[in-house]
Amino acid sequence: MDATHDVQGLLSVIIPTHDQARNVERLVHAVKQVTPGAEMIVVCAGLQPHADDVSVSCVWGAKVIAAENNASSSECRAIGAKHATGSVLLFLDERNGLSRACYKKWMAKVQQGYDVVMCADDFGQAKTRPGSVRYAFSFLNQLLGHRQFGSASLEKAPFILNRKALETIGFRALHIPAVALVKAVKKGLAISCEPIERSARKQLPPSQALAKPKSVLFEEHARAIYMLLQDKNERGAMPDGERHRILAQETGLLHLRSVFYQESDDKEADGWGAKRKERTKRIRKRAQRRKRRPH
Repeated sequence: MDATHDVQGLLSVIIPTHDQARNVERLVHAVKQVTPGAEMIVVCAGLQPHADDVSVSCVWGAKVIAAENNASSSECRAIGAKHATGSVLLFLDERNGLSRACYKKWMAKVQQGYDVVMCADDFGQAKTRPGSVRYAFSFLNQLLGHRQFGSASLEKAPFILNRKALETIGFRALHIPAVALVKAVKKGLAISCEPIERSARKQLPPSQALAKPKSVLFEEHARAIYMLLQDKNERGAMPDGERHRILAQETGLLHLRSVFYQESDDKEADGWGAKRKERTKRIRKRAQRRKRRPH
C-alpha cells in the first residue's frame, strides 16, 4: 500500500492568506488534487469574522477562518494549527504549492518516524550572497547543533508537523517559528530537511500582506537564542580550555599566564616566558648584526 494513503484521511493542510488574495481558490483546488480527502484550512487575515459569504467555503471546499488584519503568515499558521484535527499537519504558502512527487516523498519521511519535516535550503551554495534573514536562520541552526539544516526554518513553508510535534511545542509557539524550532530540538523531536523543486518555490510574487519586517524576524531569533542559552552557561556550553578565570578576581595577581595556565614566575625558564625571551634575544642579535655591517 502507498504510504501516502495511510495518512491521507488524517491530513490537515493549512494555508495562510489575506482578504485581497486572488490565487487561493486555484491553490486549494490544486492541493486537493494532490491530497484528496485532506482537511483544508484557509486562515484569512483581514476577513471579517462575521462575514456571511457562504460561497467562499463552498467554492474553495475548505474551512475558512478569519484572522486579524495585521496577522503574519506564522500567526495564521498557529491559528490554523489550533483548529486542525488531522494527525499530520502540512503548512503551505499562498504563493506556491507542492507537487505530487514531493508530497509523497515528504509523507514518506513522516511514515519513517520524523516529527518535523522542513524545506531544505542550499545555503552557501547559491551564486548570489545570502541575505541577512537567511544568515539569521543559519546561525540559529548552528547554535542548535544542526549545521546540516543550512538556513531551513519553520518561518518558511512548506513544512510538516505531526500531532506529537504540535502537542510537544504547542500551537502558540508557531507564532514565533524560531522559538518553535528551538523547542522542537530541545524536546528531542526527529527533524528532517527535504528539498523542494525550485519551480514550485516562486510561482507567484511573494505576498507582502503577511510578511514580517526584518526587525521583527531578528527580534524573534534573538528571543529564541536567549531561550536556548538558558540551559547553558555564559559560554554556551563551549569548553573554557585551561583558563582559571577565578584568578582574574584577585587584586594584584592578574597576569596573562596566570589566567590561562596558572603558572608562577619560577616556571618561566621552560615555559611560555622562555619562548618569549628567546624570541626577544634573536631579534636583538639580528639588530646588532645589521649595525655591524659596513655601509
